[in-house]
Amino acid sequence: GCGLAPLAEENNDQGAFEMGGTGSVLPGGQSLGDPDVRKRLAQSWGRPIPDTPGSSLPQMIEDAQQGKLKALFVVGENPLASLPSSSGIHSALEKLEFLVCQELFLTETAKKAHVVLPACSYAEKDGTFTNTEGHIQSVRKAIDSVGESRPDWEVFSALSVMMDDPMEYGDIKEIGKEIHNLLPGTRTLGPAPLSARPDLPVIARYLAADYQRDLATRYQLPANDLADGANDMILQVSQSLFHSGKFSRKAKGLLQVEATGKLYLHPEDAAQRGIGEGDIVKVSNRAGQVVTRVGLRERIPRGVVMFPEHFDEEMRCLLPYSVDPETQVPYCKVARVRLEKMAET
Repeated sequence: GCGLAPLAEENNDQGAFEMGGTGSVLPGGQSLGDPDVRKRLAQSWGRPIPDTPGSSLPQMIEDAQQGKLKALFVVGENPLASLPSSSGIHSALEKLEFLVCQELFLTETAKKAHVVLPACSYAEKDGTFTNTEGHIQSVRKAIDSVGESRPDWEVFSALSVMMDDPMEYGDIKEIGKEIHNLLPGTRTLGPAPLSARPDLPVIARYLAADYQRDLATRYQLPANDLADGANDMILQVSQSLFHSGKFSRKAKGLLQVEATGKLYLHPEDAAQRGIGEGDIVKVSNRAGQVVTRVGLRERIPRGVVMFPEHFDEEMRCLLPYSVDPETQVPYCKVARVRLEKMAET
């Protein structure tokens, strides 16, 4: 048999996960439900470790809308620019009593914040990156911190002292020592020291139960589609080869390669609709409509239109929003749409 091994979008997604950057597991991917793991971490940190997972992003949005979540600390993320309006993110942020953003730039979300803490870029701090295969790579700062910006760990440490719950570290080496003691597998730079081995009992359990459970519906679009015509196409908001999120739009060199978004579709789909390269089209469904230019690409599957997520501010109004009940991951990148060629103005 075979399976999918999705690659993370960013260069240190795996490292952030292993350091405890998600509320569903403890550092190293260790289980919150394991009392021995919680005890060991509690002894090291001098604090009790909760046995319940933290809130997911969809849950935080819902709690903020209902007034249950009063304050939010956003680090290096821009939900106003990455989530569709159908997610409710705008109203959720408006209802917060206190919003803090730790950022390099004054993003759309940071502009809404009560406090903005200037953060360093990767070029201004030491640390490590861990890729998907577990390869740990050392990073050394190339320039001094710009302006009042500080490395993330210094910001967290200073805030913890001000909140009378100190997490004080002298330097990055002290943090590294703690990581190595708690996660021995991180002590060696370079490839993962142990070769990956299949966990046969887990595979057998998955094939016997979970695999078959939702096989018929696993790859279907969410039910809240917004168009229903015979000539509908599937809009997919996805990544361009030349950009990463909204962040890379700050790079002048990349903007020379790709400065704006286009709606890309297969030439045969375009020909059936009388659409040519560079034509203007209206993209619409029951949620709204967007006017944009067209690009033709052979590699786009028939029946699909693609728009780069890095320039999708207007296109996001067409996207439905739903949440997977098990993973709590939001679906917000795909919608059914209609295309209509427009006259040049």
